[in-house]
Amino acid sequence: MKLSSLLMLLTVCVVAAGCQSTKIKANKLPKGVAVNKSVEIPNQTQVAFYLPKSATEHRFYLEQWNVWVDPGQGVKDGVQNAIQAYFPSAEPLDLTSDQQIGLLIDIDPKWTFSNGKALMTINYRVFDGEQKEIRKGEKEYKAYLGNVSDGTGFYNASLRATQLMLVDVLNKLKPTQEKYASTLKMQDANVKQLVNLEKPFSSGTGFYINGNGQLLTAAHVLNNCLVVQAKVGDEFIDVTPEAKSTLLDLAVINTDKPIDKFLPFRQDKNMYLGESVTNVGYPLQGLLAASPNLTRGNISSRSALKGSVGLFQFSAPIQPGSGGGPVVSDGGELLGITVSTLNSAKLIESGVLPQNVNFALEAKYAARFLDKHNVPHVLVEPNENGHISIANEAALSSVVQLSCYQ
Repeated sequence: MKLSSLLMLLTVCVVAAGCQSTKIKANKLPKGVAVNKSVEIPNQTQVAFYLPKSATEHRFYLEQWNVWVDPGQGVKDGVQNAIQAYFPSAEPLDLTSDQQIGLLIDIDPKWTFSNGKALMTINYRVFDGEQKEIRKGEKEYKAYLGNVSDGTGFYNASLRATQLMLVDVLNKLKPTQEKYASTLKMQDANVKQLVNLEKPFSSGTGFYINGNGQLLTAAHVLNNCLVVQAKVGDEFIDVTPEAKSTLLDLAVINTDKPIDKFLPFRQDKNMYLGESVTNVGYPLQGLLAASPNLTRGNISSRSALKGSVGLFQFSAPIQPGSGGGPVVSDGGELLGITVSTLNSAKLIESGVLPQNVNFALEAKYAARFLDKHNVPHVLVEPNENGHISIANEAALSSVVQLSCYQ
């Protein structure tokens, strides 16, 4: 959802009187819509449904009106309440659960806005216990936004669109427990069937740390990803997490493809204030060309924000998608892993214009993390005869683009 699109709508109704609306009852269908009398309601077929995390967790703050807008909660509640009104035992897909199901509904919701209304469009696919696609379609419903701070408009549009989807599924498939026996464990669901592999939700950067083809990246790059792929040459390959630390914002990924070139760690693990560094990443996927972006800078501070531990500041420019990329010395040694940058927009509002203030986790903390999880990596003596060409070659030859799909 584009914030600018919603902002234009909020000029009419935020918390003003006359904007109130009422939540629709989950078991009350729109006029002219009905489930065939031959279909069992409530239906006892064991159903699981999948909603992307990005759709259910989307919320933002409108400072102009001092109000939170939470379309994600409207989607989450509207979809779940509608489904459970007709399939009482239905649950969100849980890939850690061995609960067995007979039907799996994959739901891809999209918002559009116009004239004070929210249009929810749901593309859906239904899979049976053998993970064969047996039904697909698209349904939509438009509802007045009303008071956006209470989320009723988002809820109503989501619930109604889901109801229309359910009527189609019930009338066409006529499910029963016998017809769609519970044979599929949730944890065995083929997640690649549930995501749109043509459109990644987000992207990031990883780099090789050993000859086994294992990658190191920032843990936040993998957040809420149902499928993660790495672009190796011209090929996209599925990768799997091996180890992860939310505290350090680090993750190890397996590619199962041995390689020749990877980044070694500096033996003494020290860095020097002012030393030159190279950073390589894959920023702004979908806008920039799908090739590595190399920037140069220096170690500008041995510390970062107040209260942070293990981070240092460097000046090589980065963009969204650079997260997880390596910070490499002119000797070709790994000095750190890119994790974040300052929020320039917020600082500009206060009259400060930050320039190239970026943060990386020191490599010594990554080395301890790898030791803890028995992940091999190489230590080398500092190269006292370093050069920009050495740094650039080491960084470019080790990085890969990571794509996250939901």
